[in-house]
Amino acid sequence: MMIATRTITHNKVRSILSIAGVAIAVISIVIIASLGSGLLAKGDRTFKQSTMHLWMTGKSVDLSSQYLGAGEASIDGAHELAKELRKDDRIALASPILTEIVYAFKRGEKPKQVFGIGIMGAVGTADTMVSVSAGNALTASPHYNAGRYDGNWTYEVLIDSRAAEMLNASIGDDIFVGKTLSEAEEKRFRITGITDSLSMFSSNPTIIFPLSELQDLTGNKYYDRVNMLIIRLHDPATADAVKETLEAQYPYEVSTNKEYLRKILMQNATILISATAIVALAVIMGMVLVITTMLLSLNEKKREIGILKVLGLSKGSLFTNTGLEGLIICGLGGIIGCLLSFPISRLLNYLIYRAVGFNDLVLLKAEFIYMGLLLAVVMGLVSTAVYVVGISRIQPMDLLRGT
Repeated sequence: MMIATRTITHNKVRSILSIAGVAIAVISIVIIASLGSGLLAKGDRTFKQSTMHLWMTGKSVDLSSQYLGAGEASIDGAHELAKELRKDDRIALASPILTEIVYAFKRGEKPKQVFGIGIMGAVGTADTMVSVSAGNALTASPHYNAGRYDGNWTYEVLIDSRAAEMLNASIGDDIFVGKTLSEAEEKRFRITGITDSLSMFSSNPTIIFPLSELQDLTGNKYYDRVNMLIIRLHDPATADAVKETLEAQYPYEVSTNKEYLRKILMQNATILISATAIVALAVIMGMVLVITTMLLSLNEKKREIGILKVLGLSKGSLFTNTGLEGLIICGLGGIIGCLLSFPISRLLNYLIYRAVGFNDLVLLKAEFIYMGLLLAVVMGLVSTAVYVVGISRIQPMDLLRGT
């Protein structure tokens, strides 16, 4: 034990690098696990808060296509479809949703890209999924008129607090909005209220439009196209039965909240794989540093170990005196890594909140700390095993002869 401790303090740079390698590996696995847990908790909480029970989408649940408004995940004939769905006495609300990236700006200010959401009906009233925190709800737009888009525009929108800050706009202000910059200069909308009801679904500043007006604004009126249709049930327990009925009746996918969350995660499998690769790389690098340190230490102490072998010390005694270096290094690295995970998780949560407005996405739990410590122990045992093998291969007589 004393020899191992002396070796660590003697080779300070090498030991510090090895401890740092273990600490980085531990931090990586703890933070990635915490982030994954936070994302799952956020997704589950978001769906529960939405009060929606079923999600009807096109052939694929492709987040990028929904975000950009591409047609591959679209539903056509949305107004008539919603009307048909509401005839089912199990359905309390059927709301088509269109999402598009649009340009928005106040007169004299720089245009910004924002997330546009189109919702049917009197948006912000009690029978919709949006609640207004300040100002007034949107009135039902007459722009969609029995299959045609020739009714009057309301030219009214709701914005969330992030859009209000980005655009330097408030209730009663006029903003210009369009799919392109040139189109935006021709369409002026009045802000009637502020709502953060849909902020949980997007990390971007959001403007909420009457559905038909956003469809016209973005060219989705020709097929009455939307990205999805969300359904609220009178009785959530009937979700599976209603899902089966709708999938048999319509050529669209219908998902419960859990199924939809699972599909979203599958669409982001590349990100999950990348995160796993980062953790694996950190663990491998930490392991290589520790094993390299142990092998260098063993090489330096070959003659000393040979003498101890000649004196009759057992392998166990040799290991106790000289081979605890790896366990000590990994133990220190594990403890340091776990301790640093706390401030790092708080820092990441702050940065994520500043960047996208989401709170507590890095959800640090005790079991993740235990997992980090277990990783450090495993790394220590592996390095120790390598050291023990090295000791067993030392031939003391060869060393003492100078060969």
